[in-house]
Amino acid sequence: MSVKQGFGCMGITAFYGQPLPEEEGVKLLKEVFAAGVRHFDTAEIYRSNAFQGKPDENTKFNETVVGKFAAEVGREKVFIATKLFPGLHGDDKMTTDDVLKAVDDSLKRLGSDYIDLYYLHRLPSNLDVTVFMTACKTLVEAGRIKHIGLSEAGPAKIREADAIHKVSYVQQEWSLITRNLEESVVPTCRELAITVVAYSPLARNLLTGVVTEPPADWRANMPRYSPENLKKNVELVAQISALAEKNNCTAAQLSLAWLFAKAAALGVNMIPIPGTTKVKHAMDNIASEKVSLSPEEVAKLEEIGAAVAGERATEQYTQQGIEGQL
Repeated sequence: MSVKQGFGCMGITAFYGQPLPEEEGVKLLKEVFAAGVRHFDTAEIYRSNAFQGKPDENTKFNETVVGKFAAEVGREKVFIATKLFPGLHGDDKMTTDDVLKAVDDSLKRLGSDYIDLYYLHRLPSNLDVTVFMTACKTLVEAGRIKHIGLSEAGPAKIREADAIHKVSYVQQEWSLITRNLEESVVPTCRELAITVVAYSPLARNLLTGVVTEPPADWRANMPRYSPENLKKNVELVAQISALAEKNNCTAAQLSLAWLFAKAAALGVNMIPIPGTTKVKHAMDNIASEKVSLSPEEVAKLEEIGAAVAGERATEQYTQQGIEGQL
């Protein structure tokens, strides 16, 4: 059995509290795999103490957990996507050798001799995408990576990169309350036959209906989680939960069902990558694929979602995202 969604592995080791013990992370991924998921998303920056200096002997790398899981179920049975974060490699000073070394390091952590999908994680305005794409073209020819992707890339950068080598995937935040990619990124991907990988499809847990207080992690700095905005957004999600109850599903399942319906309506291939550290939540997310929505329900959800309070992220975050390129 296979499913249409992937799995975002980030929370196993980074940004959402303490990392899971490695054996628990591997067990979680094996459960998700057994339920039919084959696309697993990780990155070099998804590690404990990220942005707090260089890694040391105590650092927990997400790629290591993913690699051990893949080895247990069979490397050839899973599709692993990982990413190069340019801020770790000098941003605009990044060289071809930096890209090659980053790939080598990721391969070692993954315990693999190839990467299915390799992304450029961010595209700051001063970064020349040619360096990354040219290096990756060589790596594709050598069989070390299978596909090239971009994350948080605007239409111009997508076209520039695709002219150097086929861009197979573009990863972008997309959810019922984050839809700014639909105007230009989605049409570009549709035209160029690029699959959109939707990260944060549940808006960093906001669309699950379980968040009522600002979280004690990095999300507390996000505009939608400020006390004033969160109060409004909790009320918004309550409306989604009410609709979900009528459909015998959860707010999270309804939100994921909306995303599948929206991508189909826009004619673009899309893979959402919700993440969690709880097996039950992962199974609930997978079950969202059984939920079907009428056009009227899609429209009603969009009406509710349009009232979201606050931008999707901080200005520092969005300036390295598509907002800094549009």
